[in-house]
Formats: sequence, structure tokens, C-alpha cells
Amino acid sequence: MPPKKEVADSVLRQAGFSPASTTSSPDTEAPAEGGVRYRVDELLKGSREAILVHRGQEYRLRITATGKLILTK
Repeated sequence: MPPKKEVADSVLRQAGFSPASTTSSPDTEAPAEGGVRYRVDELLKGSREAILVHRGQEYRLRITATGKLILTK
């Protein structure tokens, strides 16, 4: 099984943007060891929600009217 970072980077490339550009933003801290940090605004590309696929299951990540993040199956 490939490392999580390789999988995440592959998903980002397929979505049309470079993983490196999302992890080096000046307003974020360095990710935890072995972790990857993404800016939600870049991940959602201006939308209020995105569908994430994990192990064949779809999950909906959305921003609420109050600005909170909700992840639902």
C-alpha cells in the first residue's frame, strides 16, 4: 500500500493542482509528521462542498452557513 502522502498527492494531481502549492502556504503551520495539510479554499476551489472518496465510499465535506466544516457519509 502506498504511503498516505503519495495517495493524497495523486488525488490532488488528478483534481488539477499541485500538492506542493497547498502545503507551503505562508499562513499555515507545518503539517504533523507524516501528515499533509491542505487549505480548504484550495481544496474546494471556490465551492461550498466537495465529495471525497475513501475506500470506495463517498463522503461530503461542506462549509456551513456559519463557516464550520461538516464531513458526512
